[in-house]
This record gives sequence, C-alpha cells and structure tokens, in this order.
Amino acid sequence: MSHPSLPGIQVPDFQHVHLQRLKLAADVILSEAPELPAGLETELHLYRELIECALLEPATTAAAP
Repeated sequence: MSHPSLPGIQVPDFQHVHLQRLKLAADVILSEAPELPAGLETELHLYRELIECALLEPATTAAAP
C-alpha cells in the first residue's frame, strides 16, 4: 500500500496498527507537553503528517478529485 504523493512509502496492512500508535503518541506529546522547543514541535508536526500520509488508503485518495 502506498500514497500517490509519496511513492517511496510502502506500508503493509499489518503495520497500520503500529503507525496509528505512533501518530497517537505524537498527538499526546504535542497536546500534553508544556512549551516544547520550537524545533522539536516542528519535527513532531512533520512526523505526524508523514504518518498520516502513510496511513491513507489508496481507494480514498483515488476517489478525491
């Protein structure tokens, strides 16, 4: 499974659970950690976006205009 805009990322179905946990961990850190350094906060946002892209289903993206 891959995302059209990120052709190098191949995510087998069994890894979705692990990626969802990593996304949840990034969300918790971003929401609960007080005053993260700007660089770390930026890296976490980018990391979270990459995980979201890897989790997208090809059928969902193909239906989008």
